[in-house]
Amino acid sequence: MTTSWSDLENKDGVRFSLNAWPDDRQSAQKCVVPLGALVTPLKHIEDVPVVPYEPVRCKACAACLNPYAQIDFNSKLFVCPFCHARNNFPPHYAGITEQNLPAELFPNYLVIDYTINPNKVTPPPAYLFLVDVCVSDEELASLKASLTQALSLLPEDSLVGLISFGTHVHVHELQFADCPKSYVFRGGKEHTSAQIRDQLTFSRGGGGPQQQQYQSQNQNPNTQQQQQQQQ
Repeated sequence: MTTSWSDLENKDGVRFSLNAWPDDRQSAQKCVVPLGALVTPLKHIEDVPVVPYEPVRCKACAACLNPYAQIDFNSKLFVCPFCHARNNFPPHYAGITEQNLPAELFPNYLVIDYTINPNKVTPPPAYLFLVDVCVSDEELASLKASLTQALSLLPEDSLVGLISFGTHVHVHELQFADCPKSYVFRGGKEHTSAQIRDQLTFSRGGGGPQQQQYQSQNQNPNTQQQQQQQQ
């Protein structure tokens, strides 16, 4: 019996934009649909394997070791499937062989639970909401109610971010309740990741070299203060 895509999604909590990925570079470049994944965090999945140790992460991008990594058993290293960085295995993985694999490399263990040291200091959870505002007023009202409910269910120490997108992209700062502020990126212009990082540094009190490209619009406390890119 063939397994349906919905059964696979329910098994690991992940839905991809594509059911099959081209196996050569030329076909991949012709693909007009971008590769994306919708992940359901903390989804309840029955019979999830639990391992008594913490994950091994890529030194470059922090992705966890997984069955899709390329393993060099002789050199005791793995190549991250996300950023292609080469990583050495930790000392306690010295005995790894093709016949002696850790659980996270089992092909059927795509979802596993790790055991985290309870005494380890971990940062608070972070949630980023991306909102498409190019919808009807009725849909926006429903979306507002859903966001309000979601926020009420988050842990008190959570870090929350909000990005809305339509004609332009607005990166909102949420710590100023009386004087809302957002950084606006023009939708018709392409921005590199370095430029975006540079523009947003002054939200942490820095002020990158491109800060003067934004115009501060100070209005009364009931209106939105925006810093908008001038280029």
